[in-house]
Amino acid sequence: MSTAHSIRLRAFSASVFACFSACVSFGCGTSAAPAPSGSGGQLASGGDGGSTLAASGSAGVFETGGADATGGAGGLASSAGGAGGPAAGGGSGGARGVAGSSGAGGNSAGGNSAAGGGNVGGASTSGEPPPLTGTVVAGTVKVTRATTLAQLAPGFAGFSFEKTHLTDGFFTADHAALIAMFKLLGPGIVRIGADDVNISVWTPSATFVKVGTTSPNIGTAEVDALADFLKATGWKAIYAVNMRGNSTPQTAVTEVSYVIPKLGASLLGIEIGNELNLYGLSNVETVWHSYAAAIHGAYPTAVVAGPGAYLDINFATPFIKGEAGQLGLVTHHYYRAAAGTGATLANLLSTDPAVVSQSQTLANSVRSNGIAGGYRWGEMNSYSSHGQAGVSDVLASALWGINVMLTTAQYGSVGVNFHGGGQNMDGNVCPTDAASCNRPFRYSPILEIDSRVSAAAPLYYGMLLVSQIGTGSMLATTASAGNVNFKAYTVSPTDGSTRVVLVNSDASSSVNASVDIGAAVASAGAVYLRGPSLTSLTGVTLAQAAVTPAGVWDSKPPYTLAHAGNVITVPLPPASAVLVSAN
Repeated sequence: MSTAHSIRLRAFSASVFACFSACVSFGCGTSAAPAPSGSGGQLASGGDGGSTLAASGSAGVFETGGADATGGAGGLASSAGGAGGPAAGGGSGGARGVAGSSGAGGNSAGGNSAAGGGNVGGASTSGEPPPLTGTVVAGTVKVTRATTLAQLAPGFAGFSFEKTHLTDGFFTADHAALIAMFKLLGPGIVRIGADDVNISVWTPSATFVKVGTTSPNIGTAEVDALADFLKATGWKAIYAVNMRGNSTPQTAVTEVSYVIPKLGASLLGIEIGNELNLYGLSNVETVWHSYAAAIHGAYPTAVVAGPGAYLDINFATPFIKGEAGQLGLVTHHYYRAAAGTGATLANLLSTDPAVVSQSQTLANSVRSNGIAGGYRWGEMNSYSSHGQAGVSDVLASALWGINVMLTTAQYGSVGVNFHGGGQNMDGNVCPTDAASCNRPFRYSPILEIDSRVSAAAPLYYGMLLVSQIGTGSMLATTASAGNVNFKAYTVSPTDGSTRVVLVNSDASSSVNASVDIGAAVASAGAVYLRGPSLTSLTGVTLAQAAVTPAGVWDSKPPYTLAHAGNVITVPLPPASAVLVSAN
């Protein structure tokens, strides 16, 4: 969202999918840092097979299990064999998610990590789960396996950036930290456009500008660099073209005539303009249609995305109906509110009925109009005008992010693109350095200084947790814990496991949850997203590990959870979320 609008409320390769942490795959003793191109992973000592993946050039083949462990896990068999007898040499998951066999005495099959997210191989032991503090409230969660709500799509957690960010060398094949941050999430969708698309000019001879600055001029060098970046990450792009100012349908066709062939399979779609409902044009749909028709005239199979309306569902639905013949993907934008007086922590964490109602309306619209690509929240974040200090940039934003992602997924969304940015873009004027910025991007999932990654923000950890779920059917789930702000979501992957996400947004109350997954539980493990408090800017971890500025995540094995019959006991401290995986 532009600062000029501050008053308004604001497939893929298996090798990259397997970049999810091996520890979150619940069957390994070491983290999955990227290995050099074409190489295999290193083995963990003590009996657990490592699963480091090739960064590029390989098919994502897992190495074999490590040495046998007496009384411990065999290879990737992650239920300890101690009580039942020593585990003897279970193999690790093989290439492309083929499960390794469990060792004798181990209780579960070896973990597999197929494309689409880390899959569960049984419960690992990592000590006792985090202690419950403050007031402890009993919680209940009930999963109805017979009721499927929707599918959790691959690459659900994505990013959105200003188009001018192409000009400062941010999206390049040598920006190792940014590539690593993207790859931790697995293959996804990055949207390039936003408000700065409205000032962008296709200038084929344009060159990169100084780091920390930007230019409206986009040329072949910037698109070439984006293509290399996308190949390095395994991501796809939604690429926007301008339809304001001196732009014409022909200037758009000239630009995409370079972009479409250059990005190739890394291009998901072409977006025209940004937030059309704010253009103030009575004939905005007619103008948009002229651009879409011109692009399809030159490239008949190109996917055109839109309308990217800001909040106004009453603008979006008739537009979708009228342009169904041009649209291949519907995009819509959401912010909880505008930054300012009402942008409070309590407001962010409270339920916004618009998330559900607009998701339902968009789902019905794409279905009734036959939009093949479905609908995606092409730009989203907490508070518009780059966020609210102490709200958009703290642990609470990660919990909000998990809730909003999984809520929209339940109503058929194919993904969410959280917006972010850096210096000297979208009205964020920075005369000297990052410290001098007048409108910093407080809500950015990835923080940056001088066009280079400086840290993973709390919101990034929420995206990382959701990315670990993988894909699967979202099952009807109910949750209650007295007056505690407590929510639950369930995904059933194709491997037969069950993933349950619990979110406790209360600042001081813990929840001791009894989770009935509707099927017998043989093993259960959990990884937690935590931080010192809801208002913590730093100190956030997932699976007991932070993401370093270099994009390294040394995640730890999951905690083992107590279970009996269909019920898992899940302790959930204040201000935390947990991903439970059960077999």
